[in-house]
This record gives sequence, C-alpha cells and structure tokens, in this order.
Amino acid sequence: MVDPPVSASYARKARVAFFAVSSVVGVSTAAVSAVFLHPVLAVALGVVAGLVCGVPAALVTLAWPVLRVLWWWSFEAVIVAFVVLGPALLADLTHPLLALGFVLALAGVCALARPVRCWLVAWSWCLVVRHRLRVCFADVIRSSATRNRSAVLPLILWARPTPAGERVWVWLRPGLDQSDLEGKTGKVAVSCWAGEARIVRASPRFAALVRVDLTRRDPLAGTIASPLAVFIGHIRNEAATPVSPAVPPVGLDLADVPEVPAEQPRGGRR
Repeated sequence: MVDPPVSASYARKARVAFFAVSSVVGVSTAAVSAVFLHPVLAVALGVVAGLVCGVPAALVTLAWPVLRVLWWWSFEAVIVAFVVLGPALLADLTHPLLALGFVLALAGVCALARPVRCWLVAWSWCLVVRHRLRVCFADVIRSSATRNRSAVLPLILWARPTPAGERVWVWLRPGLDQSDLEGKTGKVAVSCWAGEARIVRASPRFAALVRVDLTRRDPLAGTIASPLAVFIGHIRNEAATPVSPAVPPVGLDLADVPEVPAEQPRGGRR
C-alpha cells in the first residue's frame, strides 16, 4: 500500500515529531506548573504531559501515508459499503426476498435506463481520473527529483463530468507549479486514458489551484434531428402558408424572379 522509501521517510518524521512535541509541551508545562507546584512535581508533570502529546503526534505522523491512501479511496469505500451493507440491512429490516427484488430492480434500472447508465458511467470516470492523475503527478515528481526534491503529491480537490469528458480541480503542493506541467499534457492524457488534456490556472488569486480538462469525445460530432424537419413537406404542399413579407415564398425558383435593371447614375454637375 505504501512504498518502502515513503515509510522510511515518515518514520524519521515521526521521531522528529515525537521529540519536538514532547520537548515543547514538557518544558512549557513544567515552567507553568513550577509557579504553583514543587519543582520536582512540576518536572514530573512536564514529562508526563510531553509523553501524552508526543506519542500521539508520532503515531499520526507514522500512520499518515496509510491514512492518506485511505482518504484517496474513501469514495470507493463508501460506495462498496453502501452496496454490501445496504441490501443486508434491508433484508434484516424486511424480508430477504424483498431485498433481493429491490436490488434486482435497482440494477435493472441502472443497466437499462440510458440516462441513469450514462450518469453512472460519467461519474465512474471521475473516480478513475482522480487515481490516474495521482499516478501521473507521481511520475512527474520522480522525473524532476533532481530539481524538486521537496515536491509532494498535489491534492485532488474535486472532479465532475463534462459533455466532452471530465474536469478536475487540483491544488499543487510546495515544490510544484504550473510550469512543471507545461509540455506534459500528452502524458496526462495518456495516464487518464483520454484523447486530449488541458491544464489551466483556475484562480487568479491562488497560483496553486489549477484545472485539468480531459476530452474523451466530441459533443458536437453527433447528428441531432431537428423537430422542424417534419414540417418541411407539409409547408411545401401548402401554397397559402403565410410568410413574412421579407421572406420569399417557399419553393420559389430564383429564375422566376425578374431581374430589376440597375438605376443609371444621373449626369450633371453639382
């Protein structure tokens, strides 16, 4: 789940966090307690307070890579819990056959109803894109490790479907900026299984907030039938159809329109 170099790095950070938090909290507690208690008791209270605060800080720092991975997969975990625990809870509250019928009906609606199916597919791609972007950013950081040694993975804030694909908002962490992503839109598109990718700045105030637009299809390529097409034959068959005076009658051949001779300029001196 977590790479060994990352685990070793966070183990060092956990030791630093333990000593830093324990020292600051212990000295501060002992200094304040010495005003009201005996110096020995104040020192003992400071040591206990430092251990109480330093151990949780070290544990949280050590477990942060695992907590971060769990946060990355939180949406999927909630969906799986809903799919697995929802029918089980419904079967306990009602009847197993009723729960089975409800699940089959819901699955049928998701599979057969085209709007529902398209909606589910679009949001499923948003979940996939979040993970694929992390893979792409990790590759960018590894490729520029000699220049950006302190760069960390950005935060994937939100992703939503668009008529052409997906739109993702990303918050860049220290060590990365938009210039590091210039010229790498092709890699982003390949990583996200898209046809094209664009990376633009999403906020004039925050340079760290960028937007990634992924294109999978051309929404203007499809043919849309006009509802007016069914009236064309009906209009052409009725000569008495009222039209605007500025519009010529329907079906009129331009050869039937008499040509008006151009007015000759008048001679004379003004």
